[in-house]
Amino acid sequence: MPEFNPIFRTAIAVPDQPGEPGASSDQRPTLLDLTGVRVTLIQGEAGDSLKKQFSQVPAKPGDLVEVGAGLLACLTLKEFYLFAKSPGADLPAASELDDRFSQANVFAHATDYTHGTAALRLVGPDAPEILSKICGLDFHDSVFPDMRVAQTSAAKIKTLIARGDDGQTPAYFLHVSRPFGQYFWDTIWDAGQEFRIVSGAAAGKI
Repeated sequence: MPEFNPIFRTAIAVPDQPGEPGASSDQRPTLLDLTGVRVTLIQGEAGDSLKKQFSQVPAKPGDLVEVGAGLLACLTLKEFYLFAKSPGADLPAASELDDRFSQANVFAHATDYTHGTAALRLVGPDAPEILSKICGLDFHDSVFPDMRVAQTSAAKIKTLIARGDDGQTPAYFLHVSRPFGQYFWDTIWDAGQEFRIVSGAAAGKI
């Protein structure tokens, strides 16, 4: 029997946005659909095993570190959240992590959240102000700096917000339950209209 390998498609409809004559997009906020990037929740006594897998591991809840083509967040003392920064990024699958935990006799488990997660990225100097319109967190640099993560409510739904700047430009990865993906995109899009928000390339399929 041939192997079944379905194509994953995002459920988010990204609006067409022709460029404005003479307008520079360098300072305009950009919203991208990254739905389909690998997302894995790791629970249990996984800290020591993760230190052997990655060059660094976040030390405490709220910390975020780069791990190759992805980011690893510490949500609680016994919960880590691993996700890719871009489509096609090479990160270990949940099954690979589970095998490592089993071989090390570690009481931990990895769960693949990829297909259940809508993943967006908001980039631009005005990104903190846009997020402040839909979320009660304080996004000032002194409170929510680069490489910080939080689980919160945004647009009245459960949201994971991870800040991973693009150079000196504020940038946020935003993860919600996949059925809310279109609603969440539309809410951010509406909040960004006064800042002349633009859309980036959608993930489309992975």
